[in-house]
Amino acid sequence: MQLKKYILDFKDEEGKRYTWLRKNYNRKRNKHPELEDENIAVKRIKETILNYDYIYRSYQQKYRFCYYKKEYELAGRPRYTKVVVQKNKGEYIIITAFMPDTIHEKKYNYQPLCKRP
Repeated sequence: MQLKKYILDFKDEEGKRYTWLRKNYNRKRNKHPELEDENIAVKRIKETILNYDYIYRSYQQKYRFCYYKKEYELAGRPRYTKVVVQKNKGEYIIITAFMPDTIHEKKYNYQPLCKRP
């Protein structure tokens, strides 16, 4: 049985298509243990994109966007799911995802492009 090319392939309510290639996921899950369980990772990533708290432009590359969703607090520090997405010819390609305890873009005085009330 051949594995599917994409681990994620869906559209949001505005019709934007988001994809994550399986080969890229396999490479990233070795670096980020929170991605190890594929089913949990897929659910968390899709939930973050569809129900984000903030979207920031990446401080590293201008065509990348960082979706953040607050998951919980641990010892008084928030933990987020961060999904980095690159816009490419109308498609949104998931680059990576992980769980930081800070919003990195704030260090560079970036303001969110979008935020949920």
